Amino acid sequence: MTGAIWVVVERAGNGARRVSLEALGRAAALGGEPTAVLLGADAAAAAPALAPYAKRVLAVEHPALADAATTAQARVLAELARARAPRAILAGATAWGRDLLARLAARLSAGYVPDAVELSAGADGALEAVRPVLGGRAYARLAFRGDGPRLVALRPNAGPVPAPGAPGAIERVAADAGAAALPPRVVERRPAPGGPVDLSEADAIVAAGRGVRGPEGFAVAEQLAAALGGAVGASRAAVDAGWRDHAAQVGKSGRTVSPRLYVALGISGAVHHRMGMDTARTVVVINQDPNAPFFRHADYGLVGDLFQLVPALAEEIRRRRGR
Repeated sequence: MTGAIWVVVERAGNGARRVSLEALGRAAALGGEPTAVLLGADAAAAAPALAPYAKRVLAVEHPALADAATTAQARVLAELARARAPRAILAGATAWGRDLLARLAARLSAGYVPDAVELSAGADGALEAVRPVLGGRAYARLAFRGDGPRLVALRPNAGPVPAPGAPGAIERVAADAGAAALPPRVVERRPAPGGPVDLSEADAIVAAGRGVRGPEGFAVAEQLAAALGGAVGASRAAVDAGWRDHAAQVGKSGRTVSPRLYVALGISGAVHHRMGMDTARTVVVINQDPNAPFFRHADYGLVGDLFQLVPALAEEIRRRRGR
């Protein structure tokens, strides 16, 4: 697949979230020209950190983009895409990325695949994307047809971060003033409650459910997550009981995650929960009920008292890692 493949970068300070770097790696693997697109009042300041991962960095700047919502960002990107005609536009399948690409697809009348776990070029060179369907019980391969850019939101952890190479060219682009200044705008940002590791980008997630018996039971999940360097998630039952904030909920009505390791503590394994973590590389289930449905979907299973098993596992992991 030739031509420019844009990756709209989700910023993290003066750098980028890992999912954006993963998307740049996917763009390069497709054979196109990976182009990082940065939006903001000071986009050029973040461009050097992205240059080793892209052939080109477009730093799209306007003072109003400092606090612009996705409505204004989509307007700016649509004008730029019409002028430059990229072959495809990628972003992370985060709350921001899904919202932005949906708005952009509507403005460009372009095809859009959300929540993709795989990208490839078909025999005829057409871009193809794979995404889970039917509650994660099957996968659909979707092929784009016709002219115009193809828009895809990629799940975090669906691919590796590429090795940095020779820095690509940095181009500063002045955003259309009228588009960038339009409302709405963000007036306040509040950090969501949670641990030091972002759930959507964590390599390891320890999720707890009704089996931990209460909010204090999450201490064992936090202990294991700390030993693994991961994040703590929760089932809907635990969130509905008020034991954990909704930001930690994994499942159809919560977060969708794709960690390398997913450990489920005291979670029965309802399909609505599995829909949020069905692309995890390795699944470990710990439950005292040997008939829990989750065991049928696990790579490894432990039957027993999690309050005895988990602290022992955490201690052994710390010992092996020299902590």
